[in-house]
Amino acid sequence: MADEIPLFPKATSMYIHTGNIINWNRLKRKLNQTSTEEVCDCIGTTLSNYLASKDKTELQYVTQLYRINTESVEVFDDGEREEVKVTVKMFVCTSQPSSVIAEAVEKVLSELRTTYVETLLLAVSPSSEEEESELISVNMEAIKQYWEAMELLVSQNKVLSLGICDLNKEALEELYKWAKVKPTVNQVNLESCCVMPKDLTEFAKATSIQLLTHNDKPVFIPKERLQETIQQVSTVRDSEAWAPHWVLRYSGILKCRGIIKMKGYIFRGMRDHKKKLM
Repeated sequence: MADEIPLFPKATSMYIHTGNIINWNRLKRKLNQTSTEEVCDCIGTTLSNYLASKDKTELQYVTQLYRINTESVEVFDDGEREEVKVTVKMFVCTSQPSSVIAEAVEKVLSELRTTYVETLLLAVSPSSEEEESELISVNMEAIKQYWEAMELLVSQNKVLSLGICDLNKEALEELYKWAKVKPTVNQVNLESCCVMPKDLTEFAKATSIQLLTHNDKPVFIPKERLQETIQQVSTVRDSEAWAPHWVLRYSGILKCRGIIKMKGYIFRGMRDHKKKLM
């Protein structure tokens, strides 16, 4: 109810690391989830556990909701790292400084206790519903700023290869010609094109870019969906004015067997109290 006393009225930021959700039994039963449903389920469950572990009086003064499922975080043992290929997909949910790329990657490196990941993929949400319905509309200037931050991680040997998501042939060619570190992967959403465009496949073949498919929504977590998720484990007033800033999804696959060893999400959300008061 709207008149319920909020649990965390002063909180303006949220950081959640789900840990390895492969080991979450309650998620195993939801085989037909979309990736958006999956990440929201993870956020809701992790936030609920965080709230249950905190003193209710203390929560009234908390400004950052910070929860790492340490019991579920799977770290690499000595000698194990070479057996696992780690892929990270970075969803930039709103326009923000390119420094968020390094921030997110440093988080996953630290918490998995590894010094590098094999592949870093970039997915930039459209800035409007119109752009979402027309995937050819992309902000190449924004992508280039994020890409430069990704290239720096390659030069530091923290990332071995880079990939991009949902670029058509013209945009992919522009990025390829401009970039110092060339994209090795372009992930394409098959909901937007049931068959790979011929010009895209030809360009990818000529430049040795892998064309892979995915089913992530262009707007990975709509702010309304995030607020609904928060409300389910708190109150209406607690859920107001939150918006996703970025999401990082990582997966580790055993190279010799092709088995998924780990999969997790790291989420960063922010709340604008000024909008809440409007």
